[in-house]
Amino acid sequence: MNLLFFIGLLLLMIGGALLVLKGGMFNGIIYSFRQFYKRTSKLEGYVSEQIEESPKSPINSSLIDLYMYPILLSGASLFFLTLFITVI
Repeated sequence: MNLLFFIGLLLLMIGGALLVLKGGMFNGIIYSFRQFYKRTSKLEGYVSEQIEESPKSPINSSLIDLYMYPILLSGASLFFLTLFITVI
């Protein structure tokens, strides 16, 4: 029973992390790190002078959409099922 609870909790945490990533909370931070790397790396500076890069999303959202809801649903159901069984 304890193992099922922890598996459900882990799945719930992974699904929540995917939900936060899908919402774009860390896009600004990732963009800032990329800009910092471009400004501090000489090779990246030469490359960026030659080609113009369009701003793109740092995380592929189609993969997140595919896995997020099943992970959240299974994690929440396992978590609450084991919590309910433990109380009874």
